[in-house]
Amino acid sequence: MGKLSFFEKIFLKLPHSLIYNLYRFFRSKEFNKKQEERKIIVKGKEKYSLKGFDDNECIFIHIPKAGGVSLALNLFGNLGYGHRPIYKYLYIFNQKEFKKYFKFTFARNPWDRLVSAYFFLKAGGFHKEDAEWYEMHLSKYKDFEDFVLNWVNEDNIYKGIHFIPQYEFITINSKVAVDKIYKIEEFNNSVKEINEVLNKDILLTHENKSKREKDYRTYYSSKTQKIVEEVYKKDILLFGYSFSDTSHKSEI
Repeated sequence: MGKLSFFEKIFLKLPHSLIYNLYRFFRSKEFNKKQEERKIIVKGKEKYSLKGFDDNECIFIHIPKAGGVSLALNLFGNLGYGHRPIYKYLYIFNQKEFKKYFKFTFARNPWDRLVSAYFFLKAGGFHKEDAEWYEMHLSKYKDFEDFVLNWVNEDNIYKGIHFIPQYEFITINSKVAVDKIYKIEEFNNSVKEINEVLNKDILLTHENKSKREKDYRTYYSSKTQKIVEEVYKKDILLFGYSFSDTSHKSEI
């Protein structure tokens, strides 16, 4: 997932029903495959499935490094449909379904998320591709500070899905398209609300934890703090985060 092309931006300005039908007609093979995936029950920590979305009448937008693995495994028994942005679901669900389903996500303090993503990949990531990506792009940086000073910028963050700004996953035509944005820092209370909305009884387990100190602020200098503030300014504004807010400590 990278930045949207000019064509994609124009395409997404069309009415949902037209987007859905055009995709069904011109990408019939892909469309039919996704519709079949909605019928298949798949369980496992490395499996992906759309069926849980239909079973629970919800669309979970899994922003990387924002607690989504724990939630998906407990809610769906698998990883849901991965790190797909919300506009991708316009091609899968028709207008009635998309409107009806409860669309939600979890966001995370951008400074904390960057620390988590860096150490997650440094430790090998989730699979072989993560480890290879780290080796190719980040292994030359001696530590987190070196990484922020010399790699983190508005272009590079689109080269790895774990660093793409969070707003890119939940907006369509610059407008938030989910019904609810929860925060990983309020994870336990958020899950209680999700249980009520979906009539579920999710039991939490902590999955996919990165190896780092709990307080993300200890990794930053004033200079690296400012770099992240500038690069992720849209996330910071949209989700209402600040660097020094001590209430924004991750619960998982």
